[in-house]
Amino acid sequence: MSVVNSDTTQHQPPAPPAPPQPARPDRRRLLLSAAGGLSALAVAGGVGWWARRGDVRGPRLWSSPDLGGRVVLAAGPGDPAEQPAGQPAGPQQALFTSGYDGSVRSLDPRTGAVRWSRAVGAAPPVDALDGWQLANSGGWPLASGDGVVCVVSTSGVHVLDAATGEPRWEAPLPDWDESAWQQQPVVGGGSVFTAHGTSLHCHDAASGALRWSSDPGASGVLALAGDTVYTAGRYGGILAYDAHGGERRWAQDAVAAVGDAPVVHQGVVHVRQTDPGATSSTVFALDAATGRVLWQRGRLPVAGPLSVADRSVCLLSGDRLTTLDTRTGDTMWTANVPMGLGRGMSSMTAADGSVYVGTNDDRLFAFDLATGRPRWRDEPERLTGGTEYTKVFLAATGSAVFRGSRTGLHALGALPSA
Repeated sequence: MSVVNSDTTQHQPPAPPAPPQPARPDRRRLLLSAAGGLSALAVAGGVGWWARRGDVRGPRLWSSPDLGGRVVLAAGPGDPAEQPAGQPAGPQQALFTSGYDGSVRSLDPRTGAVRWSRAVGAAPPVDALDGWQLANSGGWPLASGDGVVCVVSTSGVHVLDAATGEPRWEAPLPDWDESAWQQQPVVGGGSVFTAHGTSLHCHDAASGALRWSSDPGASGVLALAGDTVYTAGRYGGILAYDAHGGERRWAQDAVAAVGDAPVVHQGVVHVRQTDPGATSSTVFALDAATGRVLWQRGRLPVAGPLSVADRSVCLLSGDRLTTLDTRTGDTMWTANVPMGLGRGMSSMTAADGSVYVGTNDDRLFAFDLATGRPRWRDEPERLTGGTEYTKVFLAATGSAVFRGSRTGLHALGALPSA
């Protein structure tokens, strides 16, 4: 607004009008206006405006949009390994998926070609699940080894021939409960191990005959290494059982509130405890033979399941990837990972010198396991946050990683020649 001085005398002309004074910017209004503008932009264009800054493609191998769900890798029959996802790729290796449509499939990991498919039964729809079930949902839990594929559903334990998909045997689950969604069956040593009714059960992999059942107290999160099967206790602690006879070898009560399967690596059991109040986590390293605590590292961010490879224990918490030294628990490096924009849960796995992070908006990041330096990243043509709830499942071997979710199954990296 112009300001004019109206105070004049008889002999003096009026003073010239003063120049307009710019209004002082209101800092609060500027911030609100900027936020509103960004919000309008995001609403109008989704998040595509962010993705259109240029194509970011990783080393894509193949993609099957209709085959999303849980993924697991297994080598040929009889090949022992502590972690099937860490085995080197060979001519006999197979990729198994448990889809959201209730079907289990065997795929050629090199091409994505379906070798066989077997219907097990569709899981309840997403809108019928509560929050805890939703966080653990996907295709039915599965494991593979010794020439069979084990799938656990509400109708029982299903064991299929790994080469043909033909049913071998089934075992009922008369006391199925909510623990189904975090069931982690394991297969090895000619046996199939599952946990239900708070007990651990061992079946003959070939015939389905029940070999033994443990005393009550086991949960459904299992790990198998050598002749020992490990499980988180139903109400805390870690338990170790003789895989052949079922005798309890040791129990470690120092670890409490365990929701993820233990990870056994080079004679050490690694497990993550959610601390009281869910404000932090503690990682324990236990001697696999005795259960003795080798080290523990507390005040870590609340994270998802651990992954262990080489000398690194890896944790993903929100946008922070952390690796600890397997021998001491000391931090080796940390890296920032963009948060997913979609609905659901991101995932992480480590194998053969790399650690992979898959976010719930179809992005995938690869880091050098020793240094934390980014190797490559892959992004879809358009990022979107309005997706159906999805949980990301990863399996890695050699320089290849397989990513399963509601958007399909995708293979990236490099596979060795047969």
